[in-house]
Amino acid sequence: MAHNLISIEGGRAVVGDVYISGSKNAGLPIMAASILAFGESTLERAPVLTDIENFASILRYLGGTVIWRSNSLRIDTMHMENRELPASLTRTLRASILVLRPLLARFGHAKISLPGGCTIGERPIDEHIRGLEKLGACIALTHRAIEARVPRTGLQGTVLQLRTPTVTGTMNLMLAACRARGVTHIRNAAREPEVVDLCHCLITMGMVIQGVGTEHLEIYGRDIPLHPYNYRVMDDRIEGGTFLILGAVAGNPLRIHGCREEHQTVLIEKLRTVGAHITIETPAIITIIKAGNPKAIDITTGPYPALSTDLQPQLMTLLSISQGVSRIHETVFERRFNHVAGLLAMGAKIHLVEQNAVIHGVGRLVASTVVATDLRAGASLVIAAISAEGVTIIRGLEHVEGGYERLQDKLIPAQSTSIVCTGLAESNLDLLAVNRLALREVGMNDRAGGKGGRKEGKRDETEDLHVDGLEF
Repeated sequence: MAHNLISIEGGRAVVGDVYISGSKNAGLPIMAASILAFGESTLERAPVLTDIENFASILRYLGGTVIWRSNSLRIDTMHMENRELPASLTRTLRASILVLRPLLARFGHAKISLPGGCTIGERPIDEHIRGLEKLGACIALTHRAIEARVPRTGLQGTVLQLRTPTVTGTMNLMLAACRARGVTHIRNAAREPEVVDLCHCLITMGMVIQGVGTEHLEIYGRDIPLHPYNYRVMDDRIEGGTFLILGAVAGNPLRIHGCREEHQTVLIEKLRTVGAHITIETPAIITIIKAGNPKAIDITTGPYPALSTDLQPQLMTLLSISQGVSRIHETVFERRFNHVAGLLAMGAKIHLVEQNAVIHGVGRLVASTVVATDLRAGASLVIAAISAEGVTIIRGLEHVEGGYERLQDKLIPAQSTSIVCTGLAESNLDLLAVNRLALREVGMNDRAGGKGGRKEGKRDETEDLHVDGLEF
């Protein structure tokens, strides 16, 4: 169930283990890839998120069957039909643009209402349109919808030079190139691990792709449908990075499972410079202890392997309580400072000049009532609330639940009352996190309290889904 606010009593250290979920940003394009096959595909470790469910609704609208089995999504596209996607299905999910290319490849025609998503920038789809036109597609674009048709001669492989290494643009062109004749070269391709994960999935479906993980992808098109997949999605590196930053703020210690060092190289370097103590236990398990007197640093966001823009808001929270003056240069989105208003309300000192932020560390934030306006802004405010003295109320939690699976459960304290959520559909408080005694009474499972009943939900029967409480 979605919640519209969260109440957090902060000022405590965070101690325990947290398990990172499967990646939403990798899972969504892999779900779209199922359209290229006839039959049932299985996406293992699919996170239970509103964005994933919204995308599943799109596949169902097109005639597909999408069901949860344990912690996996089973997607049957055998009887899928070509239908125009209405705005009611696309307005809240930018990733809905990902179905355009597979539909075009499968049916020769596709029309969808223009997608929505978080309000953090213009996010133009020009790269998507130019790439499809170079492959031979005929495009009609209005202020409400985009329509694409394949000519009688079909799509033809070509050289696609991206102006910027856009992740969604790269993924979209990869999906379109799967059914184009010949070889498609994507130059200046995005190198993000999520792009690599999609490459690996497409290879299991029968594609030949060279240059995986580089700026130059070569995709050898097929004139027959791809095979259905059974694929385990990668760990969510942005969730992993978010918990690393939380650990730098309040970890004592915080052990993060499913946080791969190779995906967090720049972030780990920055957090160590701030003063956090980080131990790489295995390639996918990292322990972090908060910085006693965090130091100011400068950061610049950029395409992978540079620091991800999706971690900039969370890092700003850390820098708000660091000693000295820090500077952030945001190069990806022009409006990625929606979280600043909330941090200012909590006592932060931040000055914005165009795409730059200057942060004067204040040592300690104070509790307040704030609003999460987008996914990562909400994550930054959750970290701020945990570090602040007093009780902070964060509204707009539905944005956070679009990208962080069971966040409240992962933050359940083992020994103190500190987190309460309010349901959108109920006027009463829906108690998700209370003290250990109450956890036992409702039959929930926590690390300190031993075994209990299972919480209601679609994936409760899974044995390998870890929802561990952290001590505050």
